[in-house]
Amino acid sequence: MGPRMRLSQASDFALRILMVAGQSDDPQTVGGLTERLGLAHSHVMKIVAHLAKGGYLETTRGRGGGIRLAKEPAAIRIGDVVRLMEPDLGVVACLKPEPTTCAFLPRCALKGAMARAAEAFIDSLNTQTLETILAGTQIASMPEVRK
Repeated sequence: MGPRMRLSQASDFALRILMVAGQSDDPQTVGGLTERLGLAHSHVMKIVAHLAKGGYLETTRGRGGGIRLAKEPAAIRIGDVVRLMEPDLGVVACLKPEPTTCAFLPRCALKGAMARAAEAFIDSLNTQTLETILAGTQIASMPEVRK
């Protein structure tokens, strides 16, 4: 079986954190997100910080503080979030930021084809917003256990 385009866990976790934040007007806490999503505290802290830096979450300290969406769910496009979390979307080695050696560089049609495919993937995800995802998602109180 050949290589598959695969998003990192960070994208998965980031989208789930935004979904939880978008389900409620109440501010979330790192502890609450950790428990609700069954993720490691350190992962949640790192991803919340990244989403805040990217303008998707706002975090306030102290009483009445917490983690909230920084934008309306309708203004959060899923593809843009994935692009923030996966800046390279390196489907092939030459698209990754690390240096690579390739017999076909600098002139290779594969690199351009893969880059266009990655953009098409993001464009497709951008037809969905956090609002449309939340509208089609059944909210469970406890995480569902996959068998």
